[in-house]
Amino acid sequence: HVDIEFGTGVLKISPGHDHNDYLLARKLGLPILNVMNKDGTLNEVAGLYSGLDRFEARKKLWAELEETGLAVKKEPHTLRVPRSQRGGEVIEPLVSKQWFVSMEPLAEKALQAVEKGELTIIPERFEK
Repeated sequence: HVDIEFGTGVLKISPGHDHNDYLLARKLGLPILNVMNKDGTLNEVAGLYSGLDRFEARKKLWAELEETGLAVKKEPHTLRVPRSQRGGEVIEPLVSKQWFVSMEPLAEKALQAVEKGELTIIPERFEK
């Protein structure tokens, strides 16, 4: 999970916001915390930054690190953050509950309904 060509050698884990970090946290028994609302603002887990937009919070955090002398250096690098194909917006990964439907039993019932004439597919060529 660590790219030895990049960074300081310290591993930061964001289990609620990164797929690989989520898997590592599950393996290590770490809590899965989510600090972001679906609208891109930070929630109560973010403490002092709660309610701020994610971009505002990052700027504020960096400013506070500089003010307190905790910032070591600032240098440009290319982010590996996914972006939307349409608008180019940053896609923020979030752990969320999802559900799935097993289609095989539903498809079988639909097929039987078509075969018995209980359901008509128009145009006919789509019956298959």
